[in-house]
Amino acid sequence: MTITHQSLPTCLSSSFMQLDGENQCLKAAQDCGLYEKCGALRSEYVLACTKPLPGTSRCNQYKCHRALRRFLERVPEEYSLGVLFCPCTNTLCGERRRKTIVPSCSYQDAESLQPNCLHQQSFCRRDDLCRSRLADFLSNCQPSHVTGSGCLKDSTGLCLRAYAGLIGTIMTPNYISNSSADVSLWCNCEGSGNQWQECLKLQRLFTHNSCLRESTLSILTARATLCCFTCLLHVTVLASRRFSPP
Repeated sequence: MTITHQSLPTCLSSSFMQLDGENQCLKAAQDCGLYEKCGALRSEYVLACTKPLPGTSRCNQYKCHRALRRFLERVPEEYSLGVLFCPCTNTLCGERRRKTIVPSCSYQDAESLQPNCLHQQSFCRRDDLCRSRLADFLSNCQPSHVTGSGCLKDSTGLCLRAYAGLIGTIMTPNYISNSSADVSLWCNCEGSGNQWQECLKLQRLFTHNSCLRESTLSILTARATLCCFTCLLHVTVLASRRFSPP
């Protein structure tokens, strides 16, 4: 039996949505758990980002950030980026992906009030690590209309690593939609005064950055394609078993 073009749409659709009945971000988390180092460090940051400070309902954001950085720095990209950049086209998968970095602790405050983006950037520049990570992002995710990748340095890999490097700092970004590659900082431009345009420019480095968007889409597409290949392989194997002679 051969797989006809009629069978491909179903396979392609299901490969984005589910594999073996599970959404792709759940599968990425399960793959991480099968690799001891990834599973251990993921459990470490989840605990650090969900455990409240004694006598309060607030987390220890410093410990949360440190644990997130340890995960991203010590786990092979095959697993760490797989958890961060898993393809989603439905609400369940998208919400799991958005919650991967425990947003309630990693960047939101107790009252869920967004800070001013320029104030956030100012605090970042006072910290050596955050300042360095932000500089890497600004350099490696600088957009360009000339290169095929949309990046001035023509490398989506450099941009993805620089983006991931911001996670675990005061400038931690995250997804803003359950079914797209759109990301943003947790901040706004209220109270920016005559620096309004500067603030919008900072926001747009995440929300309207062709380099960052193409870099994110490239890895999401690659993982969805791999998933589709797996789906087709499953169909082929099942078909060969079904029609093999007794």
